Amino acid sequence: MAKEKQEGLTGGDLEQMAQANMEERHKRLYRRKLPEQRTLRATLAEMTKAELDDVRYNLGLKGASSLKKAALVESLAAEVPRFAERWLTTVLDEEYGLFQHLLERGGCSTELRNDDLRLDYLRGIGMISCGVGEDGKLAWFLPEEIEQKLRAMDAGTYRSMAELNTETARLATGLLFYYGYLNYDQLHTMTLAYLEPAQREELPFLDFVGVMLNASCWQDALIALPHGLKYYTLLDEEHLIDEQMKRSSIDYAKLSYSQVYDAGAPDYIEATPEYKALAQYMMQKGGLDVLKAADIVGEIYIMLQNGERIDMVREFLTELGYLEGAALKDALLLVGAYNNATRLWPLKGHTPDSLVQPAGQGKLVSFAEAQARKAKVGRNDPCPCGSGKKYKNCCLRKDED
Repeated sequence: MAKEKQEGLTGGDLEQMAQANMEERHKRLYRRKLPEQRTLRATLAEMTKAELDDVRYNLGLKGASSLKKAALVESLAAEVPRFAERWLTTVLDEEYGLFQHLLERGGCSTELRNDDLRLDYLRGIGMISCGVGEDGKLAWFLPEEIEQKLRAMDAGTYRSMAELNTETARLATGLLFYYGYLNYDQLHTMTLAYLEPAQREELPFLDFVGVMLNASCWQDALIALPHGLKYYTLLDEEHLIDEQMKRSSIDYAKLSYSQVYDAGAPDYIEATPEYKALAQYMMQKGGLDVLKAADIVGEIYIMLQNGERIDMVREFLTELGYLEGAALKDALLLVGAYNNATRLWPLKGHTPDSLVQPAGQGKLVSFAEAQARKAKVGRNDPCPCGSGKKYKNCCLRKDED
């Protein structure tokens, strides 16, 4: 499902584009001088009008789109502290650690990684800024008004808040890994079910949504939408919602705390036996190293989660050129087994093999068995369920569904 292939871009093209963007960003950052006073007014005055408009948009400041730069600076200098009152309660562990790093150095540091794009997010909401000092180094700093708010917070309470927010965001990410998309009400209810009662009281709905929006900006796995959040590899949430609604009689799969928490880790892979078998086959028959094999199986996983049929996986593997003939056919059999053992989004986190369907004479047939017999039984052959009817007039439709 590689998006770059759909757009006619190669991996090399994307790397060049990313490098060019980083170089342009570097130039923009190093044009900015470190202000003598680190007040919000002085900090905002160093920004371009376009950058100020971004901050205005990110803060949801209304009625300020037509303001000229000087007036916009004044408006934002008043709005950022109000926004910070709410936003600072949503911080995650890494954000908390960054703020502590700056506070321990008097609110300003040249030790942060300048290639960390997440710093741009914090700068885009007015929480931090940057500038080049007399020594020629890029320094990141807290505007004085933000520094004062942080120093006024109880250190222990704020640390505990950041830990709870981080655990909550990780659990929500794990749920979306297995379910694909959930609206905010669903996600709030399901996530808090894994927390202790006292923790739940600290995260009423609106506070929870604030944490989720911050988490979606800080980490890559979550994408915030108007009515809910989705896992970043989900391509069409509307289609997924429709598919899940078709299965209204099926509840979301029950998952343990450890399953959900583990799945919330960055770049998580559920290494089932079927996953390992497919990856090992790609290494043995395709001559791939472990990382390349994992990357290809990861692409297949995304295709399966987004409802692509086996012929699209065959086309994907054929284009890669690592497998052909009998090796390709055997790989597709492993793909089928992998699909049937994978917790799929359209099935609300159930595996196809865990869902059974009734066949003739009350017999239960697993999804995997249904797919296998559909491939082997002719349309005009007697139905394997024993009904005496032709397959096309009996269980074929059920197997296709």
